Amino acid sequence: MLKDRITGKFREFLYFIHRHPSTGILPPGVPCQVEHPAIDITHGDIVHPCVRYIEEGFEGHRWWLVYTPFYAGNDNLENPVLCYADNNTDEAPTEWKYYCTIKKQPEYGYNSDPTLLFKNGSLYVFWREVKTPATQQFACDAATFGCSVCNKTVTPLPQPLLKNLDSWHNTVDHEISPTIIESKDTYLAYAMHLTITPPFIYKLPSRIGSFIYRHHLFPLLDAFGIYHDTKSHGISIWKGTSLESPFQYIKTVKIKGTTSLYQPWHMDLLHGAKGSEELYAIIQSSMRFADICLARSNDGEHFSLYRKPLITSKSIGREGIYKPCALIVGNKFHLYYTARDRQDHLLNRLFVTTIDWQELSGILNH
Repeated sequence: MLKDRITGKFREFLYFIHRHPSTGILPPGVPCQVEHPAIDITHGDIVHPCVRYIEEGFEGHRWWLVYTPFYAGNDNLENPVLCYADNNTDEAPTEWKYYCTIKKQPEYGYNSDPTLLFKNGSLYVFWREVKTPATQQFACDAATFGCSVCNKTVTPLPQPLLKNLDSWHNTVDHEISPTIIESKDTYLAYAMHLTITPPFIYKLPSRIGSFIYRHHLFPLLDAFGIYHDTKSHGISIWKGTSLESPFQYIKTVKIKGTTSLYQPWHMDLLHGAKGSEELYAIIQSSMRFADICLARSNDGEHFSLYRKPLITSKSIGREGIYKPCALIVGNKFHLYYTARDRQDHLLNRLFVTTIDWQELSGILNH
């Protein structure tokens, strides 16, 4: 599209002005094929992918993927779907088979942001709900729910693990895109802490606020680096003792090295090479016009963003980069991400790109 080309050229100019790399380290990778029983409705759309490799396997499969369809921005489709792949090597699979739908469309509100955790032979799926009957039941605006999965049977956990209570016009959310990991004898959850809508919008006459959104003024201001309507406060950290009871919000930490062009939006976590205590956050740099970047933490609390992005729209030749996930299997670093289809701009496609982990570490630290 002409608009994308014009915006892309101006973004390149902004990157030049800020002395920010406009090309990524990794190649574009290859597209993935993901089976879905309602392909005529979802069109094969994929956002919020979370991929996990289970070395000992689960129900005979080592590779697992959870995602949500979001074709044409339709919240009604955004319901978590679980898939598996049967690649028995450390190469990242590109063909995924449908396993089951984790959560169907709620009566009102919507689902989003699924993630996976494998523990003691059990596979757990977590997802967010926003303004649904379930969040109303637990007296919150948004929450992260979970379930265990066995033989295509979904068993819900009794309570949400993370809750975002009502705040200033529901604009502040500190449990976006959560990831749940084990840490010694406890659990930790990490999520993005964001102000979604500028509070001043609610002080304006409704006609002015409607005009701003109807004419897409915020995306325009964002594209030209003038104003970010979404503000990132950093990574929120939660702690829990069990998957059966709510986690406690501990604090929010800023991401060191974030540039003025970035307002980190979504993320996933991965541990470093086997035996390492390093924790990495794989980050979508902004809600719009995103790069995919890597941040490192040596203590599980303080994250520093590497200056060189992993992928950018310029380096992969696609617009609409969205939430990534990554994992290290053997000595390979695999990055899964979604980006807009070139023919159908309402469609998000899943891609995977791979690089030797030691090679990537050397480039990032050079």
